[in-house]
Amino acid sequence: MQEIEAKKQLKASEGAHFFYTLIFLSASGIIETQFIEEKCNQNLQLFVHLVFYGLIIWGTYILITLIPRYKNAAINLFFNFLDICFGIYILLLLFYGGRMYQSPNDCLTEAPALFFFLETFLLVNGIIFAILFLAFVSYVLKRFSKSQQVYDENKEEFYDA
Repeated sequence: MQEIEAKKQLKASEGAHFFYTLIFLSASGIIETQFIEEKCNQNLQLFVHLVFYGLIIWGTYILITLIPRYKNAAINLFFNFLDICFGIYILLLLFYGGRMYQSPNDCLTEAPALFFFLETFLLVNGIIFAILFLAFVSYVLKRFSKSQQVYDENKEEFYDA
């Protein structure tokens, strides 16, 4: 029995994960090579290191799962678990970066490249998590609403389904 086969096409979420990883990995790689020596009263270097090395691991995962399709349910369950772990990791980085951003600092003048990366990371991931949160709330409300209303075109009114 063959456990792996080629994917016919990529899902939209897989393409989004790929480009998200590519963009932030490139940006953090440039900062790692050119601007990591900038210092301020916050430890932005640690934040950039966490993003960079986390995205290297995530990029490896994406390359492993992008092309083949796995038929084994246990492998798919494990990959779904890794997706959730990465989401939690990015959420924790978002909280850590937000805490550094909110605390008084001189990073805007002393380490502008690192601070700009922090702001961009917070903005992009904040929007992503806000959209995911709204989608989750919408799902919960739709799933647990007491009745579903359906529009009857003949009578031009709503009725319970």
